[in-house]
Amino acid sequence: MKSIKIHRDMKSSGSNTPLPFIIIFCTLMGAVSGCASRSGEAAYSHPGPEGGVVASLPYRVDGRVYYPLSDSSGFSQEGTASWYGRDFHGKRTSNDEVYDMNALTAAHKTLPFNTRVQITHQESGKSVIVRINDRGPFVGDRVIDLSYGAARKLGIIEKGTAPVTLRVLGQKSSSLRRRAAGRLTRRGNFAVQVGVFANPANARMVSRRFPHSRIQPVQQNDRKIYKVLVGNFSNYKTALGHMDQIRLRGFDKAFIVISP
Repeated sequence: MKSIKIHRDMKSSGSNTPLPFIIIFCTLMGAVSGCASRSGEAAYSHPGPEGGVVASLPYRVDGRVYYPLSDSSGFSQEGTASWYGRDFHGKRTSNDEVYDMNALTAAHKTLPFNTRVQITHQESGKSVIVRINDRGPFVGDRVIDLSYGAARKLGIIEKGTAPVTLRVLGQKSSSLRRRAAGRLTRRGNFAVQVGVFANPANARMVSRRFPHSRIQPVQQNDRKIYKVLVGNFSNYKTALGHMDQIRLRGFDKAFIVISP
């Protein structure tokens, strides 16, 4: 869910089918099916974007591109809520927090991270306020994936899912989100990262295989690494197409980044 980054563990609850990694992207994506465990707890990790996704960058899951909202004011939604818990406790969420199954958090496909949302059970009238820190769910009509703690307060642990109404209460300010949104509106925002190398000779060898590629040296702790980047694309969809072509050439971990 860091300074604008691109790898993320995202989860899509309620399926027994593992999802490949997405872009910003998380390599958050393969096919998502709609089965839940007996309790309703997610059976696998939420995907990150296909290619890697952070902040308000678009991301792709199972062939569909999702565009996170830059402003959630007045947002409301109805649908099915599910939950995920112990299998993901201590793992990274899509915004790179450590998932705490007992905290009052949730995953949503497009609401900005740190948005506060009131979730109301349409049958019992119970409600809980959660903070969005993850992406998902990507199953059927499910609109939100609750933490174990939030699901317990809503009383849906045993059943696993419930019809709910979502209402946005507010959103914490985020300078990172504002910077990301601003960069997305400029031309030349995106590149495809082919790989990262410790040896500059290997980076040069890979770079020579791709027109319009470049090598970006990055100091990482006490060593220097070399990123091979391709292109300087004016929009996400163009970058996505180039990423797919690069993956077909054997670089299946390539993902989209915000171009430096």
